[in-house]
Amino acid sequence: MKKLKLLALFLIFPCFLFAQPAIGDPITEETAAESTAETTPETSETEENPAFPPITDKPFLIFNEGVTFSQITRIIYQDDFSRSNFVWQNYLIGAFCELQSVNIKPVDSILRIAAYYPFYYTFNGMEQPPKQTVLYAVDLFWGPVFQADMWKYVFINFALGPHFLYQLSDEYHHVELGIGSLLGVELPLAKRWTILMNGVASLDYGNLGSNKHIQPYNLVYNFQIELGVRYSRKKPNKYSYLSK
Repeated sequence: MKKLKLLALFLIFPCFLFAQPAIGDPITEETAAESTAETTPETSETEENPAFPPITDKPFLIFNEGVTFSQITRIIYQDDFSRSNFVWQNYLIGAFCELQSVNIKPVDSILRIAAYYPFYYTFNGMEQPPKQTVLYAVDLFWGPVFQADMWKYVFINFALGPHFLYQLSDEYHHVELGIGSLLGVELPLAKRWTILMNGVASLDYGNLGSNKHIQPYNLVYNFQIELGVRYSRKKPNKYSYLSK
């Protein structure tokens, strides 16, 4: 009887020993890894999708410069229909500089500054020689700019905004404020060089200067044309007339 009990114990003990889980059991390790992953905060998803996406097209400024010509017309209406209106016209030549934004949302804008020297004056078509030598004018225009293109080889710009002019003449300090518009064409000559041809027109109130009590004008308007160039490394031309 004792022999049978010892034999049974001898057979059951190895089975009980092999039934115990081994150290480093893969199932146990996987379970531990899963539990660790559940307790670890998920930061990768937050890093890939931040609240504010990174800015890929960063804003910058480009500069245009060149020469310009202007004609200013000032009119005083006559109540007597037997007499013609009084018309003063000034012709000016100078240089301009434009500061234009790129990648500014929702729309880009342009600031134009021009400095002029008046070289020719007329009154009702008759030349009026100036009495002073040091005469000048400063012209300012700002507005949002909109651009369209024709097959990437011709770009058309349009802007509308406030216009300001100061002119020193023989008689007065002219100060004029009104609304102006710019219509121009950009021609991509080379990768970094662009030719600019613009026209600027404005309708102004011309009685803010020293003429307002002595010689107020009924109508003041201004036409300007300009020929310029732009060299830019930040905004190269993808398509151009000259490949090199």
